[in-house]
Amino acid sequence: MENYFNYFTEIEEHFQNCRGTFKLLSPLDWSLIESFQAAGIPLEVVLKGIERVFEKHNKKKNRTRMVNSLAYCTQTILAEFERHKENLVGSVPRRPQASPVGQPGESDRQNLLGLLDKARERLAQALGKLPVLPEAPVREVVDHCSRSLEEIKTSLTVPGPIDYQTLETKLCIMEEKILGSLISGLSDELLLEARGEVQQEIHRHRRTLKAEQIALLERKMLQKKLFDRFGLPRLSLFYLPLN
Repeated sequence: MENYFNYFTEIEEHFQNCRGTFKLLSPLDWSLIESFQAAGIPLEVVLKGIERVFEKHNKKKNRTRMVNSLAYCTQTILAEFERHKENLVGSVPRRPQASPVGQPGESDRQNLLGLLDKARERLAQALGKLPVLPEAPVREVVDHCSRSLEEIKTSLTVPGPIDYQTLETKLCIMEEKILGSLISGLSDELLLEARGEVQQEIHRHRRTLKAEQIALLERKMLQKKLFDRFGLPRLSLFYLPLN
């Protein structure tokens, strides 16, 4: 599980190191990192893209503005990813690999079980905050996900390797079900308010982002706002430690 979480933490630490001063990443930055991961951009490519941005910035004679967001690095990261894919063309194809399966240590397994427990507790707490939505039974969906987490936890208590990729897929499916039930059931007014806030946060970075990147970011940030509003935890392995 550490490799999943490291994608986020290493990008955050590398950005701060290149910047030279500490700055907490914004919700937009975290959504960008998640979009990089979803697009299959390797960690080393993201780190190299960040380095190139700061190298170029540091060569400027008049550096009146600092690089304050990962959004300023997005185009360079995407360009670096295109070069990475071009370099793979013509290389010797690799044999397909099986899904990542890890033999965790006892502390790793216990840590994962603890994180799943906390996620279940937050789902239970969120049930009291969720509105009754006749057109979308979001409360039933959350309750079902809570029971699914308990089943996953029970399966993980059995000694043996853990298939993290399959686990991640199951957790992400739960998130999508919860988000879908929220979007389809909440009032137009609440959704317009949330989408308006997302548009404001993305607005000043639109020129540095591609259309598909903006669409993915809007959905990721809308999910974060709705989940935060109702106290719902993120279930992905990338977010479990951050809940």
